[in-house]
Amino acid sequence: MILGIGHDLLCPGRIVSASLAGDDPFCRRAYTAAERDQARERGDDYERFLRGRFCAKEAVFKALSFCGEEFHPGEIEILDDENLHPLVALSGRTKASFDAFARGPYRVLVSITYEEDLISAFVLVES
Repeated sequence: MILGIGHDLLCPGRIVSASLAGDDPFCRRAYTAAERDQARERGDDYERFLRGRFCAKEAVFKALSFCGEEFHPGEIEILDDENLHPLVALSGRTKASFDAFARGPYRVLVSITYEEDLISAFVLVES
């Protein structure tokens, strides 16, 4: 059963490079340490990786927003698995709110698409 869907579009320039520096307050608040580590492994794609993850976090939030929780991007972790497929893990208030709503097992599926001047993320939450 579908519990929620979400979609987001991001123009990469909306998140300036300075905000993606590891010591920037936005970067520390929006991304988990594991996400920042995985982004560093991308070398030249560091900023692109983080921008795509933020777009996907917005899409996850839209898919879960009916639970009444505010957007806490650091509580939505999106890491690539061994096949470079993004996997979503929730934590904190975001997880608690959605767990209470879902009342059972669920999974959050995400797809991220990168173009020169646009990033798109689509999310499906199913039980």
